[in-house]
Amino acid sequence: MSLQTKARKLSIIATNPEILFCKKKYLFVVSHMRSRPSVLSHILGSNPEICGYKELHQSYKGKMSLINMQIELVKDLKCNLRNKYLLDKILNNFTISDDILKNTQLKILFLLREPEATIKSIINMGYKTEVDWYKDPIKVTEYYCKRLRHMEHFANRVGAGYFFVESNELIENSEETLNKITKWLNLNDALKTTYSTFKDTGVIGYGDPLENIKSGVLKPTKSYPTIKVPEDLLSKATNSYKKCRITLLNTTK
Repeated sequence: MSLQTKARKLSIIATNPEILFCKKKYLFVVSHMRSRPSVLSHILGSNPEICGYKELHQSYKGKMSLINMQIELVKDLKCNLRNKYLLDKILNNFTISDDILKNTQLKILFLLREPEATIKSIINMGYKTEVDWYKDPIKVTEYYCKRLRHMEHFANRVGAGYFFVESNELIENSEETLNKITKWLNLNDALKTTYSTFKDTGVIGYGDPLENIKSGVLKPTKSYPTIKVPEDLLSKATNSYKKCRITLLNTTK
């Protein structure tokens, strides 16, 4: 870390002493690409009791990582952190240590989407963004299966007491699903199907880079019928999905 970066961080801490001195609550949305984590995180981040809406791209190994999280949220959102849930969306295999998991003010929400829709959505995103591996069904399936194995392992580490959302429920039973999350988080203001957009909404690298996320409304997405997933890949992904789903259902009771 450069001296200039250290100085900027110290300046943010000096002008936002709640980073060091007030109690916080943490909320991690743990999922995979194209499971609708961006729209859910935007809905969460639009609630006045939650600060955060995007991927922060960091591991959580100790107290300093939580301080870095808060610095990034203050830089981006200029929000007061006191008594709020601080949110990070985790879609890749960043480390979360046992010390962090033992934090009694930490809540984890798992989000899972079925394989065919997920794979097609990633491939479509590849055509839109020109990221080559997104367009490769083999590499996309490898990512999906590997990520779900990691989610399984993580769910077994954290044990019971966490919340599991099936992605399709966000669309098919929106109000009921959001009401359940509202109660789980004990929020005073109910989560809504409309949401705010932010500085990095739609920016590749921070979440969903496609136009739909900028609408500010939770709504169905396209099914991409012209994109075909080879049967052997779909079978492999389906097995991973079924295994992960059973684990998540068992560990979040």
